[in-house]
Amino acid sequence: MPSLMSLRTAAMALLCPVALASLVACAPHATTQTATFCPAIASIQQTKEEQGYSYTSISPGSGWKGENPYAQEHYLKGMKFESAAIRTGQAGPGEREYYFVACDYEGPEQFAFLRMSQRFPQRPTAVGPNWNADDFCRATSEDGCPFTNFAPVP
Repeated sequence: MPSLMSLRTAAMALLCPVALASLVACAPHATTQTATFCPAIASIQQTKEEQGYSYTSISPGSGWKGENPYAQEHYLKGMKFESAAIRTGQAGPGEREYYFVACDYEGPEQFAFLRMSQRFPQRPTAVGPNWNADDFCRATSEDGCPFTNFAPVP
């Protein structure tokens, strides 16, 4: 007949992994993965500069910036999304690398173009069939080039 101690040990060996797995599943994670897209033209605001215009967008996310020193006021309304790219940059020798997504828009006129970009602390990941092996995506709209990034959970 098995002793009470060996039954207790066997029960603990069976129950501990289950309890541990339950705790891990319930614990908050340090990061969460979110789907992100380039900003839609309607969400881009333009500001007149000494030469051309600067552009910002807070949707989706924040921190999207761009400029075109040749732009005229009406160019933005006629632009369409063309492509997106995930890239690695470096500010200078000895500086840390950074990651960014560049979103390109073009209009019907010669100088009607815009690149919006945003930096990320970790390299975003391309999602979907329109991305190639070089992390370049060409699509007819922003939602054709989704990417994910890891954002800290508050």
